[in-house]
Amino acid sequence: MEQILNPGIDREVFERVWRRVMPEDRADCPFTLQQAERPQPPAPPAALPAMAAAPRAADPAEAWGGMFRQYIDGELASWRRCQALARRLSGQSGRALAAAAAGELRHAKRLSALYFLLSGVRYWPERHPPVHPLPLPAALRERFWAARKAEEAYRSAAQKAGEPRLSELFTQLAREETDHLRTFQAALEQL
Repeated sequence: MEQILNPGIDREVFERVWRRVMPEDRADCPFTLQQAERPQPPAPPAALPAMAAAPRAADPAEAWGGMFRQYIDGELASWRRCQALARRLSGQSGRALAAAAAGELRHAKRLSALYFLLSGVRYWPERHPPVHPLPLPAALRERFWAARKAEEAYRSAAQKAGEPRLSELFTQLAREETDHLRTFQAALEQL
């Protein structure tokens, strides 16, 4: 194998990439790596964090899974609606709504990552429902009340979570939803 490698290629990098392409040594492969060089997969976590207020189930991530999927779906829907509103507004209001849209997408990503860490399941819906345009004031009002509902849901989840880091995340998401409330109200005031 040493003759095949370019002197500028790091052996460890090559072996790591090659293991992704060819996880098993095969007879038809022009070369093989030594067994001792195979990277070992990380050990699974010993236990998932306890979530005291989650519905009773064998696996806490399974018990909270529906909630996480619902939150992720809601944040993605809000992201798309805020993007659509940002395109319809100009100036400071448009920029503020674009920033709110970016915040909603960030929320969805954080929740998706946390759900994956807890359950080992990657949840990210590929298809999103279409955004049906409402008159601008009605659309801003709808976003205001959706952010208010999300804020309340995150505060409730923070109180019910038994895990401090999970509670902290939900509290932070609730604070950011409060900021979005102000953004929607300010945009409506500018109309």
